[in-house]
Amino acid sequence: MTETPNYWANLPANVRYSDKINPMERLLYAEITALSNYKGYCWASNKYFGKIFKKHPNSISRNLSKLALHKFIKIQIVKTGNHVESRRISIADNPKQNCEVPINKNVKYNNKKEKELLFEEFWNNYNYKKSRKLCYAKFMKLNIETCKKCVSSATIYTDSIKDIKFKKHPATWLNQGCWDDEFEQSNNDKMVY
Repeated sequence: MTETPNYWANLPANVRYSDKINPMERLLYAEITALSNYKGYCWASNKYFGKIFKKHPNSISRNLSKLALHKFIKIQIVKTGNHVESRRISIADNPKQNCEVPINKNVKYNNKKEKELLFEEFWNNYNYKKSRKLCYAKFMKLNIETCKKCVSSATIYTDSIKDIKFKKHPATWLNQGCWDDEFEQSNNDKMVY
């Protein structure tokens, strides 16, 4: 093994932020992930790691033992009788991370197309065609979950109104956040809020 691998290295959060291992061991772990991309396991010797990291093979051996001790890697020795054929280093199962995907607040999720489709649905469900441009502008400022709520709530609201003269202007309905209103039909067809 004489050439440097050009595979990507992986350094998950549980390894990157572990206080049980040192920076050299983190780097060694990353190198093991890169070499494992080729065969599914790492076959490199301590001498190989020592050469690329400019460390003595005995230091590499201690680093690998520590990674194995803390269950970041698994080391399997392949033997034939008493003769050691090879060593296989594999990545231990990494636990799922308990964190949400980070959000860059400077980058807006491009959901304009989805919102436009939802607006058309809302507009048809509300069925009171006044001030479309004003309603569109207000609707597009809402988050995607609220837009979806508007679509379903507009249908319920429209079905509950028997006389169009009592129906709110769609822009008023949006401005007042009426998608969160709870109402039910009473026995005498008057709305109870």
